[in-house]
Amino acid sequence: MPTISPREREVLLAVADRLTNAEIAERLYVSVRTVESHVSALLRKLDARDRRELATRAPVSAAAPGPVVGAPRPLTSFVGRTAERDAVVRLVAESRVTTILGPGGAGKTRLAVVATEAAGFPATFVNLVPSRPGSVLESVAAGLGVVPRPQQPLADAVAGALTGRALLVLDNCEHVADDVAAVITALTAANPELSVLTTSRERLGVPGETVLQLGPLAGDAVTLFTDRAKAVDPAFDADPAQVAELCRALGGSPLTIELAAARVASLGIDGLRAGLADDPLRVLAAGRGEARHRSLRSVLEWSHRLLTEEEKTVLARVSRFRHGFDLDGVAALSPDLSVGAVSDVLGRLVDKSLVTAASGRWTLADGVAGFAREQLDEVVTERYREWAARRARELVGRLGGDWRDEFDRLADDLRACAGADHDLAVDLARLAYARGFVAEAAVHWRTAANSAPTAAVAAEDLARAGSCAHLLSHARDHYEVLLEAAERAAGDSASRATCLASAVVLAERFRGAGFITDPVPDADLDRMLAEATALAAGHPGAQAHVAVANAWRSGPGPQTVTIEAADLAVAAAARDPLLLSAALDARCTAQALARRPDLAHRTTRERLDLVTAADRTDPRAALEVLDAFRSAITYAIATGALADAARVSRRAAGDPALAGHPYWGAGGLVTTLALTGRFAEARELAERMWQATDGTPRNATLGVPLLAAALAAGLSGDESDGNRWRTRAAAVAGVATPAGSANLAPLDAFVRARVALHTGTGLADVFPDVSADFAPGRFDGYAAGLAAELAVVLDRPDADRHLVRAERHAEHNRWTAAVLTRARARRTGDAGLFEEAANQFAALGAEFEAKASVSPTGTSYPR
Repeated sequence: MPTISPREREVLLAVADRLTNAEIAERLYVSVRTVESHVSALLRKLDARDRRELATRAPVSAAAPGPVVGAPRPLTSFVGRTAERDAVVRLVAESRVTTILGPGGAGKTRLAVVATEAAGFPATFVNLVPSRPGSVLESVAAGLGVVPRPQQPLADAVAGALTGRALLVLDNCEHVADDVAAVITALTAANPELSVLTTSRERLGVPGETVLQLGPLAGDAVTLFTDRAKAVDPAFDADPAQVAELCRALGGSPLTIELAAARVASLGIDGLRAGLADDPLRVLAAGRGEARHRSLRSVLEWSHRLLTEEEKTVLARVSRFRHGFDLDGVAALSPDLSVGAVSDVLGRLVDKSLVTAASGRWTLADGVAGFAREQLDEVVTERYREWAARRARELVGRLGGDWRDEFDRLADDLRACAGADHDLAVDLARLAYARGFVAEAAVHWRTAANSAPTAAVAAEDLARAGSCAHLLSHARDHYEVLLEAAERAAGDSASRATCLASAVVLAERFRGAGFITDPVPDADLDRMLAEATALAAGHPGAQAHVAVANAWRSGPGPQTVTIEAADLAVAAAARDPLLLSAALDARCTAQALARRPDLAHRTTRERLDLVTAADRTDPRAALEVLDAFRSAITYAIATGALADAARVSRRAAGDPALAGHPYWGAGGLVTTLALTGRFAEARELAERMWQATDGTPRNATLGVPLLAAALAAGLSGDESDGNRWRTRAAAVAGVATPAGSANLAPLDAFVRARVALHTGTGLADVFPDVSADFAPGRFDGYAAGLAAELAVVLDRPDADRHLVRAERHAEHNRWTAAVLTRARARRTGDAGLFEEAANQFAALGAEFEAKASVSPTGTSYPR
């Protein structure tokens, strides 16, 4: 279809509705001659012979533009501003950033809504009135329904939700203009097809910004006044010329026109004209307007003078609320009034258009709230804080049920009061964290630490802030906050000991997740542990933390643990579920190092049951849940319990602590799919997982599914893709090749050996690598099994030795046991052994057989 303007589109749709030119002119508030001109242009552009044929050219999909997500739904109709609406539609289509600029009451929001609805492509509306400096991006995320995943920057999550041709509408930007400019710059850079429409009282100054200045209403002012007057007096019928004169006296401001029209039922048009000529402020006794100054402040000042003292008092009190209020809130700030009196005054304020009622809640316009808030005294502010603290505590008590919508309505009020109230800051932190606002929760826990009653409590608050930092980025940030907490707790021996011991545990446990390029020197860890040990004397809780730290430092090298020390830590931490989880992780590591992945697997199941029952409003619990799932999946794979690994992976994907995480749930599925021959599925899931990560995360854990993807690619005949996945695995582990990582080396050798066995090439070259001695406990059993099979295929004289070594692993790894059976079958040619190996693989859920098997992707496997 040739390009037609928005106004031509409206005329075309009206022609399709079989309207005459006069009827179209009335609908669109234009002259009949203008309609005739548009019809002529459409006949020419659409090559139509007459109006009947022209009607058939109307686009069906354009007849009913969809609603804008998040946009307000005003109870009154949109009147006037048709030229401005068309201009906004055109500017949105042509410009990356469009700003509707004008004073308060000019109708910027209403214009933005109707223009966006007519724009014809997906749009999301975000009201920034409740936003504060620094929270614009979070407001946009909330409007889009985006919940940041752990370890993913919020900016990336928002950008990921705004893909393709999309329109983002940011309403009321003036009070956070700098933040809005930064957010717009980042989002438009991330998506070249994104358009942004803003409303503001000042220019944003964004490169490429196009501004539409809203001035007073002209001819449409009469229509607006008439529409609003009929709403209060259906019999209203005045001379249009008289109404036009009245609107000119009101300065053409939509707000003052509407406020004046609200008086027409009681005064009539003549009474309004006479009153405005003599004493406009008294005529607008409902507090709705000011004729001469044409200033919202002037209107509000005069309106306020005309309120009763009781109305002034209640208006000032309700202005304290940031984003609407309910009757309970007003009553809490008005103990001197009965509930009935509060209801009566609210009703009067609604009647005077100073308060808006909707679904059991009330709101104040931005300008009204700002003016009324100036009349507040400290007594009301203190009542407001008490109310906020009570509501926050009520919401915390409802965390297991339906609380989110209520929190969203009250959040800005709670934030406004949290600064000096420790308990409120803690409650707000828990609520924000449970709502998925991890970065905000970290800020609130830091705020709580600053008003904590004791050094120990301050340290606990900071520790939770550190856990949030860990979830948002990596363990190194968490470690730094724990050191800060230790400094804050310098006057409390037990608390400082706990912080230092926790920092030691963190540095040892998560060397592969945040400390890859910047490990903490052993001397520093030893010094911290020695100080913690001395400070913990006589404090059982702190001593338990020291016991866990000792366990993680008990082995001969980094991340090595002795079973004896781990058992002591488990016993010491028995009363603290989260600390016990860390102790069980130490025991699991010790068991793996003792070449007993089966015992480690059993320990991870015990740990998983423990942490999944923990308080999910505590970010420390989320860290243990994340790590427990990771360990459970890892050691299930290490024992060949592939079905168990898949089950836990799917359970992880549905767990609130892991929901949306880019790889800690999906990673186990990728590895399991690759080991059971589902190569196409493994590669597809791995690619989705990789695209969801933030660049190249430094976490060796991610290297495991990446190498599994390399296995799937290699066994699918795609050598180049296999190498690409191996390169990615090395990058996330911070090494040149996967072989340079102690954790990844055995799996990498296994992958290369398995692919070599499949292709029948390079067997002798890869054998020295796969038969090496590896760090025990995770993937060394897979490497040992392939080494034995390769030794048989190569007819090596030391094949028996490799078969014996594989036997030791086969006792604890069902996959290795199946490979060992197949290796023996290859050596003896025993058909019964081949059958037995096939049955073993089938029992694990694999799709390949010993002699000739076909995977779901169609890949055949040689015997």
